Amino acid sequence: MDYNVTNNPTASHKGGPGMIYTKAIIFAVLAAAILSAMPISLAENETSSSKAANGHLQSDQNLAKPGVGGLLYSDDFSSSKSGWAQYSKGKFLALYKNGKYHVTAVPALYFSWNRLPRLNFSDFVLEVEATKEAGPDDNDFGVVVREFNSSDYYAFLLSSDGYYRVLKLQNNSWGNVPDWSKSSAIKTGNATNLVKVVCNGDKFSFYANGAKLTDYNDSSFANGRVGLLVEAKSEGNVTIGFDNLTVWAIK
Repeated sequence: MDYNVTNNPTASHKGGPGMIYTKAIIFAVLAAAILSAMPISLAENETSSSKAANGHLQSDQNLAKPGVGGLLYSDDFSSSKSGWAQYSKGKFLALYKNGKYHVTAVPALYFSWNRLPRLNFSDFVLEVEATKEAGPDDNDFGVVVREFNSSDYYAFLLSSDGYYRVLKLQNNSWGNVPDWSKSSAIKTGNATNLVKVVCNGDKFSFYANGAKLTDYNDSSFANGRVGLLVEAKSEGNVTIGFDNLTVWAIK
């Protein structure tokens, strides 16, 4: 499904905060046949210390990290059976390649994201490695969290020229959130950034490479799905490779 969105607040950080333009958003979902082949739910947590084939859903407390609880979900994208949609043509490309999940926004001024189907999280810590594989540094990439539907979610974006931003979409309208900010914690160019989001009730914290960038408070969405996002700005063909996605419970 394609959506044309006006007054999109992801305007280029190299312009002023008033430079807002229209972008197209593609909301990529799995075909019904793929979904029916993947009966995954939070009730199906597995206790294996190795990855499970059905989406790598786990709850082994032995895998706990300092400050968080058990591992709820993990994917190193080594197998296309983990369930993320794949597209080989069009404005939005997505495929498993070289042990990563590669997402490409083909046209300029194009905002694309793909959600993980059927898994719903409330309070959690999410981490994912994001590497710019191709395209200009004037881009956006990151994660969608607590996605209720294509019109209601939060997003955390980084760019390959060192900026970050938090977004909130509610009833298909962008909320009043801070503008782009620059941070030396973000690795620029063709680099890998560790993106981290903590969702705990109405409190959110956002990190890059272990450094906290900002906090955000909002109680609009208590739970929802997670997704991966890529945006091309003035130039197209931005490719981001995602790897080692994990979702941890909060103690």
